[in-house]
Amino acid sequence: MIRRQTSTRRVRLAAAGCACVLAGLALASAGTATAGARELPKGAAKLPNIVVVVTDDQARSTMSPEVMPNLYSKLIANGTTFTDYVIPTPLCCPSRAAYLTGQYGHNNGVLRNSYPDLRRQRNVLPTWLRERGYKTAHVGKFLNKYELEDSPETVAPGWDLWLTQLEKRKYYDWKASKNGRIVRFGSDDDDNVTAVTSRYATTWAAKLARRERPFYLQVDYYAPHTAPGRDFDPTCRSAPKPESEDVGRFATAPLPGPPSFNQDDVSQMPSFIRDRPKLSAEEIEEITSHYRCTLESLHGVDRGIGEIHDAIADAGELNRTVFVFTSDNGYFYGEHRVAKGKPYPYEENVHMPLTVSVPPRLRAGAAPVPASDAPVANIDLAPTLLELADAVPCTGREMRNCRTLDGRSLMPLIDGRGRFPDPRGIALERSSCDFRGVRWDQNVYVAWSQAGTAGCVPGEAEMYDLRTDPFQLNDLLPTVEGSPSDELRIKLARKMRRLGACSGIRGRDPRPPPGFHFCE
Repeated sequence: MIRRQTSTRRVRLAAAGCACVLAGLALASAGTATAGARELPKGAAKLPNIVVVVTDDQARSTMSPEVMPNLYSKLIANGTTFTDYVIPTPLCCPSRAAYLTGQYGHNNGVLRNSYPDLRRQRNVLPTWLRERGYKTAHVGKFLNKYELEDSPETVAPGWDLWLTQLEKRKYYDWKASKNGRIVRFGSDDDDNVTAVTSRYATTWAAKLARRERPFYLQVDYYAPHTAPGRDFDPTCRSAPKPESEDVGRFATAPLPGPPSFNQDDVSQMPSFIRDRPKLSAEEIEEITSHYRCTLESLHGVDRGIGEIHDAIADAGELNRTVFVFTSDNGYFYGEHRVAKGKPYPYEENVHMPLTVSVPPRLRAGAAPVPASDAPVANIDLAPTLLELADAVPCTGREMRNCRTLDGRSLMPLIDGRGRFPDPRGIALERSSCDFRGVRWDQNVYVAWSQAGTAGCVPGEAEMYDLRTDPFQLNDLLPTVEGSPSDELRIKLARKMRRLGACSGIRGRDPRPPPGFHFCE
């Protein structure tokens, strides 16, 4: 039986330059990982395989068994779904950086779409797992502008196998870096970036699952991100491009149409929403078409999920493999009069799907927990995988170069043996759109200095009670001054400031640097 880490060994962390506590971890013989053959560390052969699937710009409103039957029947049915999963910085690159580091953007450096901003680029999740003996593989989209850091074909630190999209905003006629060399894909149906991603991920999963060494496979689908299509193909122009066999599959699907869609009364909303006109019939038609193309593109992603799962099943490794499914951020389909994109930290963009499927043998015999409503975030994914892999967030000589993680392992919620702090505050932050905020006890507070190109007045803020207003229709700030709710506003603003300069968890991590506080 695979031994779970105890609470004192869950994820040992240290500030930069401090040693991690490594008692009981058999890593001394592993040495520093190289791209070639490596000695298998003691105990590594019994560690779980890990498969992580990430979609791009997939809102929760696109999730259904009809659109993604394999996801629901093979992962969600056998895993734990987190119903209050939040992306602190809802943008492609910052979201992925938080996942790879277990840190908020104010600690890892990435608060905009720029991989060069990432601090300590070699001290990331795939490197930590390689140190523990994992074979690591990445397929699909990586962090924005990573190819600008070095030559385009360069493999990012920590990866043994690498098939990564170099040209964004393309579903056809695109190029990739394959293990350090450039490969090109054309305009044939099977050159669709979703099809290629699934093909490579399935092939590598099948090969890796038949080896003794545990593997970590990260599959970053470009879908359902928007992009131009083929010149000769009129379908889904400037929208996600489904694989040819899925075109028209959801041609009559209606928009979700929540109460926030094309909102009638915006009098209690911030100025950058109040100043937006109602969507026209033509705009709604365009949004509907985009939404249908999104569903069709996701059906192709789902087919890939099924193929990856089945390849691992055929190798007899399902009882040893952990699956994670999530999205980097959401997307607007007319909510709050926002026709498209992801400019604001409303629920449509920050509240994302997350399912983690852990086999029974890795739950120490505990019954599976089908759903958890605990407040969790993408900073919790790296600590979770480190616990499952019996690894630490450290690299280098004697494993002394360590990151202090801001998140915590989800395993107590998955196996039902523990709880998270309740209420737990989660920071919201972004530099390129200039906002910061906090989610705490089902309340949201956001302070702006600007809102994209919408001209938000510096100093404007908003606050919502998600218990009574889950669709965020009424900003409470205009009515709270001098009322009992003003005390809550003051508390949330204080928590926002503390979380915006936080690092690590009290009782687990070293004291934060001057000017910083513990995140919990």
